[in-house]
Amino acid sequence: MANWVERNQAHLGNLRAYVEAFRGRAPSPFAWFEGGTRARFPFPPGSDRGAALLLSFCALYQGISEAKLMALLARLWGEYGTDFLRLNKLGFEGLQASIEGDRGLGNWGIRKQAPGILRSVCDFFFRYGSPVAWVRGVADGEECVRILCEEIFMMGKTSLFKPKARYFVWLLTQLPDAHPESFWTEGTLLPITTGHMRFLREFGPLRERKSVPWRGPEEKLGYLNRFFRLLSPQAPWSVYLPLDAYLKAMDPKQTPPRWECRDALGGCLQCPLAPLCPGREEI
Repeated sequence: MANWVERNQAHLGNLRAYVEAFRGRAPSPFAWFEGGTRARFPFPPGSDRGAALLLSFCALYQGISEAKLMALLARLWGEYGTDFLRLNKLGFEGLQASIEGDRGLGNWGIRKQAPGILRSVCDFFFRYGSPVAWVRGVADGEECVRILCEEIFMMGKTSLFKPKARYFVWLLTQLPDAHPESFWTEGTLLPITTGHMRFLREFGPLRERKSVPWRGPEEKLGYLNRFFRLLSPQAPWSVYLPLDAYLKAMDPKQTPPRWECRDALGGCLQCPLAPLCPGREEI
C-alpha cells in the first residue's frame, strides 16, 4: 500500500475530501429516534434507552432490512414500554409469540433465536448499565467488541469479522458529544461492508491489482482498516459511512437506483471523485 500512496498523492487528497464531505451526516439507524425523519422511539439514540435499543438492533441485524428490524423493535417497544429493557425478567413465551406472529418479518433466518438474543441484550444492559458509559469506561473499542461477543447470544463470538459488535461500537462514535477518541484505540477495527470493498476496487489500491493482497479474513480486516486510517489518521471511524455509501442504492427496488453517496453530497457534480466514478450523473 505504501507504493500506491507514493504514486497517488493528488488522488489521496480527493479521497480525503470525499470523506470530509460527509461530516455531520448521521447513520441511518438514528433516523428512527427522537428528532429523526422516521422517528418511532421517543428518546434520542444517545440516551441510555436509545443506546440499549441500538445494541438490540445490532444484535439482531442479520438477514433482515433495517426498516423491517426497526419496525419490529418499535412494535415491541410499544407493547412493553420501558419493560422492553427487562425482557430478561419477563416471560419468554409472550415475547416468542409476539415475534413468531409478526408476518412482516417474512422468512427471517434468526426469527426463532430473536427472543433469546433480546433477553441476552437485556442481561448485558443489567450487568453493565449505560452502554455509552460502559464503552468509555473500558476505554478500548476492541476489548468492547470482545466482551460484547462473549456475553451476548449470537453477537459473533466465533466470527472472525465480528460485524455486529464492531458496528455497534462504530455507531457510538457517531453520537453527539461521543468523544470517540476516548475509546477508539490504535487496535480498534471498523467492520467491512460491500460498499467499502466497492470503493477500494474503484478508487483504492485494489484498482491496480489482479488479486487481493490478503490470505484470510484477519489479513483482509487489517488491510481495509489500514486504508481507513490512511484516509483519516486522526479519526478513522469517520471513514465508515462515506465509503459504505458509495454507489449504495437507497432503495434496492427503485429503478434507476438512487445512490446514497449522491444524496449525501447533493449531486454527483459536488463530489471530488465524480470524474472517475462509473455511476456519476451529470447533475
